[in-house]
Order: sequence, then C-alpha cells, then structure tokens
Amino acid sequence: MREIVVIHENNEWLVPLRAEFQKRGVTAQEWFLDTGVVPFTEQPNDAVYYNRMSASSHTRGHRFAPELTRAVLTWLQTNQRTVVNNSSVLALEVCKISQYAALQRAGLKVPKTHAVVGIAHILAAAEAFAEWPLILKPNRGGKGLGVQRFNALAELSAYLERDDLEEPLDGTWLLQEYIQPQQPFITRAEFIGQKFLYTVQVNTEDGFELCPADNCSIEEQFCPTDQTSEKFAITQRFNEHPIIGQLENFLRASQIDVAGIEFIENADGELFVYDVNTNTNYNQGAEQRAQVERTGMGALADYLIRLANE
Repeated sequence: MREIVVIHENNEWLVPLRAEFQKRGVTAQEWFLDTGVVPFTEQPNDAVYYNRMSASSHTRGHRFAPELTRAVLTWLQTNQRTVVNNSSVLALEVCKISQYAALQRAGLKVPKTHAVVGIAHILAAAEAFAEWPLILKPNRGGKGLGVQRFNALAELSAYLERDDLEEPLDGTWLLQEYIQPQQPFITRAEFIGQKFLYTVQVNTEDGFELCPADNCSIEEQFCPTDQTSEKFAITQRFNEHPIIGQLENFLRASQIDVAGIEFIENADGELFVYDVNTNTNYNQGAEQRAQVERTGMGALADYLIRLANE
C-alpha cells in the first residue's frame, strides 16, 4: 500500500478523517501548506496526495496557501503522481465564475450572475443588472462569508459606503439574482470518487454563512458543533432526481474527485447550482440522526485507501 498524504491548511477539519483512518488501521501523512518550499526539479514520493486546500484559507491567516498548493500540485502532476482533486480543481475552488462556466457546459442551471472589479462600478452594474432582490458576494470567498442580500439600490449604496467594507481577495465581486426558495433551505449533494453519497438539507433562516463541518472557524450559530442541532439534515428527496446524474457528469468532465455541490430550488421547482466545494466537510450530527450507512469521512477514507492499494 502506498502512502496517503493529505494536503491541507486547517487541522480542525482533519479530526474526523484521522479517526476514520485510525478505525481502519491506517495512518495518513499530513502536509500543512501555508508557506514553504517546492523542490520542483526533484522527484516527489510515490503516494496518493489528497488536496483539501480551501478558498477560505485566508480567513485563517493562510493568505498564500492556495498559491503554494497550486505549485505543489503542478509538481506532483508533472511527475505523474496520484492526485485527488488536482490543480484544475483547485482553480475551480477559488473562482466561482469558473465554476459557473463549467456547470453551464455540463447543462446545469446557474443563477444570473455579473462580475464586477472595483467598488466604484458596483452601483451602476446593479442598475444594469435590473433584478431585485439581488445577492452581492465575493468571487473567491468560502464558508458563505461576505454574501449579502439587498432589496433595493439604496440598501446596496448604504452598504458600499461602510468604512469597514473589505474587497474580495481577488478583487472580484459577483452580482447574482436572488433565487426565492420554495422553503428556507439549500441542498448540498456530497460526492466521493465522482459518485453520489447523500444530500444534506441546510437551513438558511439565520443567514448565508453555512459550513457543515463539526469544527469550523466561523460563528457558532452558523456552524454548529452541537450534535443535536437541526440546521443540517440528511434528506433522500433528491436521491433519484436527474440532477444527481448531471452533477456526476459535471464532476467527471471537470476531473473533480471529491466535492460538495450546493443548489437551491425555486418556487417553480427549478434547480439552480451556485457553489462547488472541492474541500468538502460533513456534519456528523446529521449523519448520526439519519443513521446513514456510509458516513462522509468514512467513505472518503475508504476511497483514499482503495487508491493507495491500486
């Protein structure tokens, strides 16, 4: 069996995966990427490398972790090493516009979206967008941070005048149509090895900053560590829905091995995909309440071990 190396920048998110490896008698190596050196002209070890780099790394003080990871993945792929979620996947993780382009190519619906660089252009762009309410969000975000809904131009104007307003990390804002949901939740479909695992329903009544991880660095109300929380709930509603096959096709076309993909259903039953999370986490409380046969981290550990044995 080859070594398994998990590339990441958040120790908290690895706790449940470590536990699943331990249950299977396997110890995976961990490569914490924040700063460091890439020995590009040397040969990397022959191992299975699992990329868990996140678009939200900068919120934990790891500003250049994705850039370093891109160099590392390029090095590994140049030497034909096995990489789960390769450099092209990382490029999607940090750019929602690229996600939407790939989703559209796969025949999936995405919300109407315009990209804006420069705060000075946002109001005029919103007037031209001509749909209210609308969502303003960063192109490179993570955890739902910075996602705001505005009902009118005056609200947006007041928000943009705030002294504490921060521009997105890549300077790109997205104006996006607000999809009025049938019910106040979004759905997140989890895939491992490009195959469907389950869908989780996420209640959005408290806001947009929603992270399914049991240990998360955003406000507790949005990322519950309480296993009894009902914000995240496994649902079988979409298990036989055509969108699951469409999303699997998208994953294959985009060479994405592991992902959580979020979509929303409008009042007419149309489904809009709006976020692809290639650094996916799983809420163990929701899994326990649903008594799922295969947990997310358990299925992920099995997948990586299978690759390491090939």
